[in-house]
Amino acid sequence: MKLYRLRPARLVAACVALCCLFTIRPVSAEWYVAGYGGLSFGGKLYDVTMPDFGQNAAHAQFPSVLNPVTGDAVSQSFKTSNLSLANTAVYGAKAGYFFTREGYSWLGLELDAFTSKPDIKQANLSTRQEFTFTPGTTTECLAVGTRCPQVGVNNGTLNVRESSLRVATLTANVIARYPGKWFQPYVGIGGGLFYFTGSGQFEGRQYAPGVNVMGGLKLLATEQWGLFVEGRYNFAYVSNFDPIFGLSGSYRAVHMVAGVSYQF
Repeated sequence: MKLYRLRPARLVAACVALCCLFTIRPVSAEWYVAGYGGLSFGGKLYDVTMPDFGQNAAHAQFPSVLNPVTGDAVSQSFKTSNLSLANTAVYGAKAGYFFTREGYSWLGLELDAFTSKPDIKQANLSTRQEFTFTPGTTTECLAVGTRCPQVGVNNGTLNVRESSLRVATLTANVIARYPGKWFQPYVGIGGGLFYFTGSGQFEGRQYAPGVNVMGGLKLLATEQWGLFVEGRYNFAYVSNFDPIFGLSGSYRAVHMVAGVSYQF
């Protein structure tokens, strides 16, 4: 077997070529992956309605509507105060690409998946039910001395027990950054699917479209490894989430996360 020796000139040339390869690669690297974790806080369900619960309450107030022979009918809307969600851990991973080769180093696309468990807190909610009762015949109104149809409002309270809630999210985001050498502030906005699963008093499962808005700062520790901190705001609308209350409302939450990214 023959042994080949590299001449010093060839060895230097090989080393220079190898160094150039590793020098050029990070500059042209466009893809990245990242993992992160943090805290989700301040979450609430706003503009809450419970149409199924309200309908059952209206039937209890006007039981004649359950008998089709009477022709009686009732319509209603049942609103409550906001539902507070528990602060919780959030964690996830993302992958993205910046269009440096195309001449737009400030612009990128990102796919992001994360999950949190913002359980519904125990609360005593204020409720407001507006109803319209329409008897099948006007003689029924005259008999009880009321106007037809009968319109009214029921104000009250509703005790809500603590219930488990998990939110898993997958979003596609557009990212704009300042492509600095060491510091890269960025903002982004995107949309995707929010998957809600609940158990306890509010038991249900539902996919809902939603919005993800973010802003952060990335620190490049090396040409490939980076650290980042990020704040994000989520919005999605849940409709008739469970079969008993028909829980509906707009989900809004703030996440603060930190993580590690790798560029290749």
